[in-house]
Amino acid sequence: MKLLIGGSPCTSWSIAKTTGRETEPSGVGWELFKNYLIARKKYQPDYFLYENNKSMAPAIREQITRELGVEPILINSALVSAQNRQRLYWTDIPGVEQPKNLGILVRDILESGLPLTEKGYCLKASYFKASAVNAVDGGHFPSPMAAEPVRIGTIANDAKNPNFDSRQYRVYSPDGKSVTICVQGGGVGAKTGLYAVPAGIPNGKSYPVYEVQNGQIDILGKQYPIQLSDGFYIIRKLTVTECKRLQTVPDSYIFPVSNTQAYKMLGNGWTVDVIAHVLSYAPGITLEPLEVLSMYDGMSCGHIALDKLGALISHYWATEIDKYAIKTAQYNFPDVIQLGDAFQVRDTKWRLPET
Repeated sequence: MKLLIGGSPCTSWSIAKTTGRETEPSGVGWELFKNYLIARKKYQPDYFLYENNKSMAPAIREQITRELGVEPILINSALVSAQNRQRLYWTDIPGVEQPKNLGILVRDILESGLPLTEKGYCLKASYFKASAVNAVDGGHFPSPMAAEPVRIGTIANDAKNPNFDSRQYRVYSPDGKSVTICVQGGGVGAKTGLYAVPAGIPNGKSYPVYEVQNGQIDILGKQYPIQLSDGFYIIRKLTVTECKRLQTVPDSYIFPVSNTQAYKMLGNGWTVDVIAHVLSYAPGITLEPLEVLSMYDGMSCGHIALDKLGALISHYWATEIDKYAIKTAQYNFPDVIQLGDAFQVRDTKWRLPET
């Protein structure tokens, strides 16, 4: 069986882009997507899967749908993980339904700050023909019934305005979902969000402890309103391991690079259990050897998903240019055949290398 998977970089299309956002099917973002289209035409897969950000402009989404010939399926990663992450999936794999809601919250994926005995941590899912539990509009766009991030306050280390509100200082409860982990962002909790967990639980890391009294938290002599009971709390961003869990990447996956690069790759990556869920509907996915072409492969989340399904991968080709992503993918999956720049598929003589 031949599979084509991938999600072209969405930086140019994302609503998070404050200037120069592309809203029509042209420009850099569209050229990156066209590489996927060209690869599909030349590779002739039995099944394809294409993923991208829900926040893209309607004109772009509609043109992608016309080019690929299938309607997108909107799936929120919150159904299978502790992360609120809405993505669109275009695939010709038949009969894909919504994943089951596993009810995982931030507290379930924390490394420290809450006793392990209180955790309901489970990232294993039954992928085969999981049924929908959410209301569905036309079979493609589920209503947002999964839990969402629960914001409990805003803090700042140096804010003249007591009502100062900045993304990097927003605090969320562990009893909700996480915000979407992202690639870009500044300091403090910009990439992952900040989360408040009770202090006093032994852990292997050193975090500042803050006191809450009467709905106010004292940080460096400044008072900020916060929706927490009186007590002592740790307020921190999520660790790399916790972000792996948000993306349902196994704890055993290794990043042989800096934490900065690891956060970036995870923000760029797929929620693995969503990909495994979609691919599980491909007839014979675990019964015959797979030939896989992964466009914009990143840290090889597609490989992780197929491994979770127990699929037999004969060859896994990957187009990727980020040196840290290549290094990380090769460290975890030495079998991945790195092809380099995705634009090479436009060469009239392009073909996959002999193996």
